[in-house]
Amino acid sequence: MTRRQTTQSALPFNLDEVLSALREEPEGLSVRDLAELLDLDRAAQKPLTQILNQLQGTGLLRRYGQDYRLVRNRRVMLGRIRQRRRKMIHFLPEEPTERVAGRIRVDAEDLQGAFDGDRVVATISRRDRDGDRFARVEMIVARASLRITGRLHHSLGGFRASWVESLDEKFPFDIDLEDEERPPYEDGWVVVVEVTSYPAGKRLPRGKIVEALGSSSATPGMDIEIVIRKHDLPHVFPAEVLAETATVSPVVTPEQIAGRLDLRDVPTVTIDGETARDFDDAISLRRLDTGDFELGVHIADVSYYVRADTPLDHEARLRGTSVYFPERAIPMLPEALSNGICSLNPQVDRLALSAICVINRQGQVKSYQIHESVIRSDERMTYTAVNHLLQRDDPHLAMRYADQLELFRTMEELARILIGMRGRRGAIDFNLPESVFEFDDEGRVAGVMKAERNIAHRIIEEFMLLANETVAGHLEKLGIPTVYRIHEKPEPQRVWEFAELARAYGHKFPAADVSSHDYQQLSKRLEGRPEERVLAYAMLRSLQRARYAADNEGHFGLAAPVYTHFTSPIRRYPDLLVHRILRGLLQQSTEWGDSTKAFALKENQRRVPQPISRADLQLMAVEASERERAADAAEMEIDEWRKAVFMAERVGDEFGGLIIQVREFGLFVELEEFFIEGLVSVNSLIDDFYRYDERTHTLTGRTGKRRYRLGDRVRVRVDRVDADRHLIDFSIVGNQPARNGFRKGSGRRNR
Repeated sequence: MTRRQTTQSALPFNLDEVLSALREEPEGLSVRDLAELLDLDRAAQKPLTQILNQLQGTGLLRRYGQDYRLVRNRRVMLGRIRQRRRKMIHFLPEEPTERVAGRIRVDAEDLQGAFDGDRVVATISRRDRDGDRFARVEMIVARASLRITGRLHHSLGGFRASWVESLDEKFPFDIDLEDEERPPYEDGWVVVVEVTSYPAGKRLPRGKIVEALGSSSATPGMDIEIVIRKHDLPHVFPAEVLAETATVSPVVTPEQIAGRLDLRDVPTVTIDGETARDFDDAISLRRLDTGDFELGVHIADVSYYVRADTPLDHEARLRGTSVYFPERAIPMLPEALSNGICSLNPQVDRLALSAICVINRQGQVKSYQIHESVIRSDERMTYTAVNHLLQRDDPHLAMRYADQLELFRTMEELARILIGMRGRRGAIDFNLPESVFEFDDEGRVAGVMKAERNIAHRIIEEFMLLANETVAGHLEKLGIPTVYRIHEKPEPQRVWEFAELARAYGHKFPAADVSSHDYQQLSKRLEGRPEERVLAYAMLRSLQRARYAADNEGHFGLAAPVYTHFTSPIRRYPDLLVHRILRGLLQQSTEWGDSTKAFALKENQRRVPQPISRADLQLMAVEASERERAADAAEMEIDEWRKAVFMAERVGDEFGGLIIQVREFGLFVELEEFFIEGLVSVNSLIDDFYRYDERTHTLTGRTGKRRYRLGDRVRVRVDRVDADRHLIDFSIVGNQPARNGFRKGSGRRNR
């Protein structure tokens, strides 16, 4: 246990009310003042004094005579512990401005007994060489309701009747069960345990089973059920949300269409993946007599159906984003909306917000309008089909879509113009592949391949980027508070480290005052070279993570001065917020005599309402960023789990691989045959004693005969696989790693 620990449930008063009272009285309050203010009896004053003294000991309060004052500084804060994985621990301050300022990490040894979700007082102790802030827990104020997924075990004898082996690496303890009676589940069942007593000294935690998931973690779909609970992903819609959804008309009515711009006769298509079921965006495009392009990006008008402060809205805000697993999705909205009335399905009327842009041959937006509209998509296209049409390698497909063929060719032409425009601007495109799973008839992973990214993907990507930038610039010029998608400049220390690595491979890269152009130019120089993938991964790690914010700080990676998310309101809450703001403005546009409710930017249109306050937007932006991280972590964990299960059947097999990361504890090797990586522990390199050089990212034997570095090709054997913890261990086969053949200044393009 930590030195200072209490729980909200153990206190005869509400600690939040105490802190709120102290915030409102900067001159301080005594115990008697607080007791009178909160109507506490004499018995409650002793624990109140104790908790105030504990908070004073952390530095959160100061005492002046009999009065306690809340200390307003950036060193000691209230907040919560957020732990997605064992090595991903963060402190989230309750003050929104501090949370926007960047993530604060916590080392495991500084948790002082705190776990995921616990409310704590923490001291912001230091910054590391990368500029990251670190915190140390000083006091646990209130325990969260911690639920752990694990495997049930029954003892054949001894003092432990039944216990649960944790499958969650953020809580690496066996959990004894409170119930003396044997649980009605067989040994090996996967269960969810609510922790009721935390570990202390040699005492193990205790808990009670609150949910039984199934008889084995190998059951198809069980991995997803476990990950959902590990990452606290809301996955069941409350009754009031479903009841509200049931009141929504499943078809667009004439009353809903009234006053909207009618675009149902405009040729419009959606282009998505083969398995997609929720269609956020549709595209129309025509070439004007001037040679310019008129692009219509039509986005599902989700804000019409999901109104602010309703059960639907509250649930969407809680979820923040849809989560996509290989064969299952957890939608942000109920399926009647996400796959039904909000989805831009073909051959049916749908309400939309349309951004219609006139674009010249240089990729510049000459003018635009934003409308409340009604559309009717002509075709539901897939990336694969559009790519085949543009490659002209499927005559049957060409005959089927003969009427749309010219539309797709015009789309490709405009997309390439926009790609060129962004390239001149300095946008970064790493073109790093993602993994995709192949399944056999029984639903087991049969292969892990690299996902194809073709010109059809680029078409939609470029059109969505353009719409997002246009809407962001529109709202910023009007001075309307909104949620921006920002990507800050990389931390100087990480830039310096990457510059050192690039220099070791013979590439110049500025160690300071770096721009997106610098990354872009290096990325182009690396195309086709042996070290391309390795340095591309390292470049990506040197950059910060994009996030949502109420203040515009630009988007470094896109080289965009202003950017937002507007194009996916079915699956992202920030997009829904932007739509809500736009619709608030569009509803006011009739005041300026616009009967179609178009809202084109004009310099004299400055007096417009502010639908959502900046303070609320700031808080919602932080929440959305956190939910996005949780969803990404869950999706990544499922990928890692599936890959581990796949490799578990290949223990002892040998594969060729590429060293993609070097750390002091070993080498991460990505297999060439499969898109899978594993660890070669330094302990398995028994032929020598290896030292790690962080400047060159190498492990070198003490005798100097062998060196392993980024980009080396090696042959590895699969030694061990822990599927439950998604760990794959390799060992090097043979005496010498096969060199890439490139040294400083060497290597040719290989196209």
